[in-house]
Amino acid sequence: MLDLVQHGQRPRIKEAALGLLADALGYFPTAGHNRVDTPYGADAPLCCAIARLIRGRRGALLVHGNYGKRLLAEAELHWRMTIEETELQPGDTLTALATLEGTPFETPGEAEFHSPLSERSAASVWIDALTADVSGAACFQLGRMKYEALPGSVLYPAECGRREH
Repeated sequence: MLDLVQHGQRPRIKEAALGLLADALGYFPTAGHNRVDTPYGADAPLCCAIARLIRGRRGALLVHGNYGKRLLAEAELHWRMTIEETELQPGDTLTALATLEGTPFETPGEAEFHSPLSERSAASVWIDALTADVSGAACFQLGRMKYEALPGSVLYPAECGRREH
């Protein structure tokens, strides 16, 4: 669909492809079909994987005016954070430096934790605080961690992992 948006020859085809991409972001897959393996990680929520591809074609979508901007804004809500460094704090909380793709979100909030040691999402974690800048550099604090948050661990919005019907 993104190739049609970017390289399609007919305006109506491009518009239809934009509509299908918007539908895909809002889709609630059938139970058991809301995950996908990607080149950057296994078991990612489907909507977050689609959003990452959409964010990667920002320039191609901006030429489509408000419709392209709305699609990009929706994709930004399906954030992804990749942990780069961590430090354990008193009380078993964790401070981490990460790269944030997407829009910074309100905290406290729940996230889905993916370890590079496992092909499946480990569990939900609680993000107590987040600070991020426009470059995507982020610092966040996790509540009590039951899992080892190694560099390369990834977090997604918890609600995205539960999107199914």
